[in-house]
Amino acid sequence: RILLWDHGQPHKHRQVSRYLAAHPRWHVEWFPPYAPELNPVEQVWTYLKYGRLANFAPNNVDEIDREVRQGARRITRRPELLKSFFRHSALPFRI
Repeated sequence: RILLWDHGQPHKHRQVSRYLAAHPRWHVEWFPPYAPELNPVEQVWTYLKYGRLANFAPNNVDEIDREVRQGARRITRRPELLKSFFRHSALPFRI
């Protein structure tokens, strides 16, 4: 199993390091700093932000959380859409 991560602080947290040490089946590949064009998840956020959530006006953080999670679940049920996010990245994926 491979994790593709940017250099965000949450990915470097002590608890994350402990988890990875306890679960060696995970292999982390780091994106270069400041390279969002390589990261397929950036396409997911763009799709949600400018598509599904474009006119969303939440009343609180819980509503944002619920809508983002719901949108992400919808994406996972659309394999061709998911593949398009990888194809759009500048990484040499074969899908």
